[in-house]
Amino acid sequence: MSRRVTHYFYVGEQHVWFSEWYEPLSKEELQKRAFTVFERGYGKPDKVVDTNGRTVILGGEGADTE
Repeated sequence: MSRRVTHYFYVGEQHVWFSEWYEPLSKEELQKRAFTVFERGYGKPDKVVDTNGRTVILGGEGADTE
């Protein structure tokens, strides 16, 4: 059985939302969820950190993980 991955959405350094899924989401999927966060009035997330230690930078080109 797979362990769920939690994705934490940040606006600047402030955590504003989280989402759980059965696997790490792609950058495109994270951008879709970030738009939902924005629509709900929590600000425009600029990065996502997941429980696997991956950081995804949203909204820019170039390297998307640290």
